[in-house]
Amino acid sequence: MDCSEYDDRDEGVICPRCMGDGTVSCHCGGDLCVCDNYGERDCPVCFGEGDVSPEREAQYLKAEGEAMAAMRAAWPTPTDKEGGE
Repeated sequence: MDCSEYDDRDEGVICPRCMGDGTVSCHCGGDLCVCDNYGERDCPVCFGEGDVSPEREAQYLKAEGEAMAAMRAAWPTPTDKEGGE
């Protein structure tokens, strides 16, 4: 076995979407997947590689934060309301 086979010299970081697995769950048909992916598909962030550039990770995390803020604004929890019921 060549020791350079496991030499990790790239500058990538673990993909925040698939956590380095390279695949994400396919939700096209719930438990009955109707596409040819059989329940899994390549990660749309890392395209199945498992790692991304630091810039792409930052872009994904920023977009995720913005989406979470929009969801909180659309559906406030009881503790978010004034007076908290």
